[in-house]
Amino acid sequence: MGDVDPTNTGPAAKQLHAALTALQQNHPDAARAAAEEALEGFSTANDRTGAAAAHQVLAITHIMAGRVEHALAHIDAAIPLREATGDWEGVASLWQERFELCVRIGDLAGARAAGEQHVGAAEQTSDKDALAHALHQLAQVVLQLGDDVAAETHVQRGLWALDVPGAERGRSALQLLFATVWMQRKDFDRALSHAKQGLDLARQAKNRQAEVDALQHIGTVQALMGQYHTARKVLEEVLVGRELMKDVEGRANVLRELAGVEFSLGLAEDAFERLDYAVRTLRDAENWIGEITMLQLVQAMGDEHDQPDKALGAAKALVAAAGRTGDREAEAAAHFALATRLAGNADLLGAKLAFESARDIQQGLGLSHEAAVSAGMMGQVLVAAGETDEGLALLRGSLAQLDALGSEAADTVREILQELGPSGDASGQGDPSGGVGA
Repeated sequence: MGDVDPTNTGPAAKQLHAALTALQQNHPDAARAAAEEALEGFSTANDRTGAAAAHQVLAITHIMAGRVEHALAHIDAAIPLREATGDWEGVASLWQERFELCVRIGDLAGARAAGEQHVGAAEQTSDKDALAHALHQLAQVVLQLGDDVAAETHVQRGLWALDVPGAERGRSALQLLFATVWMQRKDFDRALSHAKQGLDLARQAKNRQAEVDALQHIGTVQALMGQYHTARKVLEEVLVGRELMKDVEGRANVLRELAGVEFSLGLAEDAFERLDYAVRTLRDAENWIGEITMLQLVQAMGDEHDQPDKALGAAKALVAAAGRTGDREAEAAAHFALATRLAGNADLLGAKLAFESARDIQQGLGLSHEAAVSAGMMGQVLVAAGETDEGLALLRGSLAQLDALGSEAADTVREILQELGPSGDASGQGDPSGGVGA
């Protein structure tokens, strides 16, 4: 047998093919093992293109497993390999991957840095659409970071890159982002002008989604300008568009905007109907976090517009929504918030049961402080309901636990017990909705 030729990349290429096949068949562990062998073979043969490809496959497998830091390390290793071969499209693709991962983990500064590198790589290619896309997403991130000047510069560069026939769809998206820049600057006249330019371009492109996006921008700006009747008509047209496109997230978003406009017009019932529809939309889409956010908005609007039944209904629905997330701590917090609201409404039995649910979950999770606060609140409720002995026992147990933990909440419980007096006379109990956790 002869020696193995280290420059022969055939076996490595075979392993890379096996890795890609395993990925297509949703076998990430097998894909990772094959890609690691491919990487070793390509590296030994000094095949930069093959090694970069193997690194990219390994990055994908780590993304699938939720190991973002490992994925970033492989992307960072692949970038100089692609650069060394002059494959600028490949380099741009890698910076795009890095950008997306940074956005995913909330690292906006990292996303900005990756976006700037992505733009630089895209400039080395002849693909103007790719350059404009890179500038568009970079502008979005820097705008989130509060740098509207840089955002404007990136948008203008994107418009210059697309200053050719047939690029109306991309230019429309950039005009809408320009509108957002001016919205942040509170210059609504300019924002409206850019949004209308975006609409004209979308219609030239005969792109329905772009047209609906532009109309929503126009409606949003009109609402900010106080043109509520006009904004309502435009946003209702947007809602029809979102429905026809089966854009669930977009539908929920425009329903929330419509509700805001209708509250401003004094049409509270219509507005609550919009929010209820948004909640159902997000629930049906199994977007539990979106559903929770919308229910919190319903509660706030119920309080603000003197609709306690709406607020209470949302608080009850929030418990179920939190349960669907699988986050037990969030579920306990929802029970606690509901209990506080029920106590404020003098529904002492309901408040007792909700505080009890919160305490039981918190105890199961080992959240001693939170469980002690819930127990103290439940004690207050029981005293108010005339179950003095049981209520006092819970309050004393809560105080002992909070003292042991060195919690400032202990002082509140101590004051409540002092008000009740040594005999447990509840005459000074006060409002059970504003106790331990207040």
